[in-house]
Amino acid sequence: MSKHLLFGFLLVFASVFTHLCQAQISDSVRAAPSSTASHRYLLLAKTGSLARYRMYIGEKITFKRHQDEGFKTLPILDIRDSTLYVQGLRVPLKDIEKIKLKNHTGGRKVANFSGAFLKTAGTIFTLVGAINFLTNLNEKYDRQDGLHTMGGAAVLFAAGTVLQAMRYGTYTINEKWTLKVIEMY
Repeated sequence: MSKHLLFGFLLVFASVFTHLCQAQISDSVRAAPSSTASHRYLLLAKTGSLARYRMYIGEKITFKRHQDEGFKTLPILDIRDSTLYVQGLRVPLKDIEKIKLKNHTGGRKVANFSGAFLKTAGTIFTLVGAINFLTNLNEKYDRQDGLHTMGGAAVLFAAGTVLQAMRYGTYTINEKWTLKVIEMY
């Protein structure tokens, strides 16, 4: 009896909510595609590999042109043809020498988090070791323990600094890494 009741409930439920489905039906299909791209982004791709990184309009990009001394970090205002428009600059993609990306892979995100965690732990244990060293003026072993704690904490802080330096990846635009505009219609 309960089987039939459950089946009846599912049948009513399916018939009532079928018209609410947001799937693409024949009425929602566009007859002719638009001649202008509706979505553009920069694609940094490694030749012969699946490594691809997308940069969309509104995101910040860090790049170095051939004639520049250092890197510039500016938001992407527009992407057209093979040109990147950033704050006050029109940059053809052929002029870009290097791209620097931050936290763009899982390993770099873990390195950034681990680096911040180790730096915080190093700071806290340095303070603990300093307090232990300064409050135990008469006891030689406790003062040595404080110095050992501060030494270990300094190593933690240094390891955190090295890990956080690894959060950036710099890619030279050449035959190995290509930069192109992708337009979706």
